[in-house]
Amino acid sequence: MASKASISKTDILTAAYQRAQDGGLASLSIRAIAADCGVAVGSIYNYFPDKASLVTEVIRLFWEHAARRDENSSCFSYRPGQNLIGFCRQVATGMGTALAEFRSDWLSELASLDARTLQRGRIAEKECFAHIERGFCVAIANDPSIDSKAVDAIGREELAHFIWSNMRQALSDGDTECRVLLAILRRALYR
Repeated sequence: MASKASISKTDILTAAYQRAQDGGLASLSIRAIAADCGVAVGSIYNYFPDKASLVTEVIRLFWEHAARRDENSSCFSYRPGQNLIGFCRQVATGMGTALAEFRSDWLSELASLDARTLQRGRIAEKECFAHIERGFCVAIANDPSIDSKAVDAIGREELAHFIWSNMRQALSDGDTECRVLLAILRRALYR
């Protein structure tokens, strides 16, 4: 009797991500991924109880890959010594690239997902976006040129949320450099 193939969660996610990159989110089916991995369908269900769980992890993996386009660091993570404006530019560039890729490859297919899968995908995105917003808090706290009274009047978390919300809107509107937002931040926060 031949032994059954063994597979890890990472192997499954790698195959699912590649399938989504090649054929879009609609190409993700438990059977297709099991075939790609050379395992029984049940092996996939050992790690992912349903398709929604698998799609959610593929979306999370997309954002992780988007954040780590540069092998040495994440474009969504604050680097020590960086000022807030520099971090904003870094995030805007990385997010602009990621959104363009997401729109061209997967956005149109989101409508075909069931409500549960779509909701889980949004949660995965929000987790990545929360990391970015925390990065803005760190950048604000570590930028010695920022007027601390201006930050204290608003609150660091509120300011970080404002920056992130407006950056997403600017990128959505086609302002890939977030020119207006950065001009406002320079004028309002720096001495």
